[in-house]
Amino acid sequence: MATARGLLNWSEKSTSVEVVANTPGPGNVLLVEIESEHVTEICTGFGETGTPAEAVADRAVRDARRYLAAGVPVGGHLADQLLPILALGGGGSFRTLTPSRHAHTNADVVRQFVNVGIVVTPETRDVVRVDVHST
Repeated sequence: MATARGLLNWSEKSTSVEVVANTPGPGNVLLVEIESEHVTEICTGFGETGTPAEAVADRAVRDARRYLAAGVPVGGHLADQLLPILALGGGGSFRTLTPSRHAHTNADVVRQFVNVGIVVTPETRDVVRVDVHST
């Protein structure tokens, strides 16, 4: 926790630790919760056997910093989830981070089930606008 707190320059009172006993998992998890007016973004780092807690913190903090620096309302994982909803709901648009390979695959899968166009337009180096519309 101290690593993440230091990297984000957050105070001790803005963080908390929850210990869960007797779990089958091999490691720890770090959730960085960023609350905004209309959305809460959660960046996650999962521990693995042999991975130092500091490396887990570094991954989650890197994701949080990327999201904050982009100034977008929709994080990468939420973008994946919005595609099928917008496709079934008649369309819409949002700004997000440059899509991952998973997001591109998800868009291809959505197009197999719903007759929609999904257009990704770069705005800046790491920000895109995603438009979903009926075809």
